[in-house]
Amino acid sequence: MGGLVSSADVEQQVKIPPRPELPLPLPPQLPELPAMVVPHSAAELEKMVYTATQEIWEVCGLGKNGMLIQAHLPVPKPSQDYLGEEASGSDQEAVCIRSYKKAVFDFTWEILQDIYAEDPNIDQPQWMKPRRVKSYYRVKTRGDVTKTQEFIAAEVLKLYGLTKDQSQKTDWQKMLKFGRKKRDRVDQILVQELHEEEAQWVNYDEDELFVKIQLADSIFDALLKDTVNVLNEIYEKKAKR
Repeated sequence: MGGLVSSADVEQQVKIPPRPELPLPLPPQLPELPAMVVPHSAAELEKMVYTATQEIWEVCGLGKNGMLIQAHLPVPKPSQDYLGEEASGSDQEAVCIRSYKKAVFDFTWEILQDIYAEDPNIDQPQWMKPRRVKSYYRVKTRGDVTKTQEFIAAEVLKLYGLTKDQSQKTDWQKMLKFGRKKRDRVDQILVQELHEEEAQWVNYDEDELFVKIQLADSIFDALLKDTVNVLNEIYEKKAKR
């Protein structure tokens, strides 16, 4: 019959179309690590420190009979062999490398100044307290360039966060770890310098000396006045006789 619909046609009409296949999710892309322009590794930094120490050692003559760094000596400048080829203004990578090497050289010079500076307690009056000195002054191998290079390299690596023993973390590094804060190298350097200079801030030796001098002057003035009064009384008694 024309008005009747076959069961096959009904099944074809009610048949659900297939769902479109969803694309598979792409694997997460790991963030690319920024390329290090400057030679920021322990081996390269040690090599720069050794070279800088050797140059300053020879320029200042530190190995000659316990030579000390005088205050009037000019600041040594790094050689072209140390800095590398002169960089043009357009070559930013070469400029950054030279600036990095110059910073390492300057920091090496600062540590050497602390090691070979004159003792501030020489020719000091006995009634004055000895001045506090940095730990660099207590280096016993100041005449050995190799030992000095090793010491300075360890200090520079520690400051730049490239120490070989990573298990010994500072309180600052632990705080950043548990605080989930990104480590800022500049902040770390500043905090370390603040800890080293804290002893100078709480040093009241000069204030104590000033108070002692004031007290001694007051006692001396009182003794002079008492002596003058006694002499006047003696003179008056003799005059009445």
